[in-house]
Amino acid sequence: MIQNLKDKYVFFDVDGTLSEYRYRNQVYAGRNPELGCQTLNDFLFSDLFLKSRPLKTMQKIISQLDSDKIFVLGTVVCNNEVEQKYIWLEKYFPNFKKENIIFVSSTMLKPEVIIEYSKHFNIPLSKMAFVDDRLDVLRKAEESGITVYHPSSFTE
Repeated sequence: MIQNLKDKYVFFDVDGTLSEYRYRNQVYAGRNPELGCQTLNDFLFSDLFLKSRPLKTMQKIISQLDSDKIFVLGTVVCNNEVEQKYIWLEKYFPNFKKENIIFVSSTMLKPEVIIEYSKHFNIPLSKMAFVDDRLDVLRKAEESGITVYHPSSFTE
């Protein structure tokens, strides 16, 4: 699978892709779908992202890719989350360059970000890949011509 990514510019989601998506032993608690099992209080005032467990398979894959061609493309709710994710990424995924870390306010914007990156740097969409745990976002990206992978593609 790693060979499929070697010649591409690869955008990785964070929650559920680079890290385990679980909090207080839950995945989803029936609250706001954008927040999942966390509360707004968790996002604003806790250190929940610093405590996320990195996925070793993804660490291994990313360590084998060209650091100039790998990107974080994550969704954030507030500044506290941004600050913690920068710290967390530096600790567990040091191959990502800070200038290649992109945060957006809506998960559904991710395919558009990749398309704009492709246009801006004149890189064909066929050279772009996107790894995310949300099937709705992967479907949208794939329909746009981006090669997509779910994290389960990398597990054996």
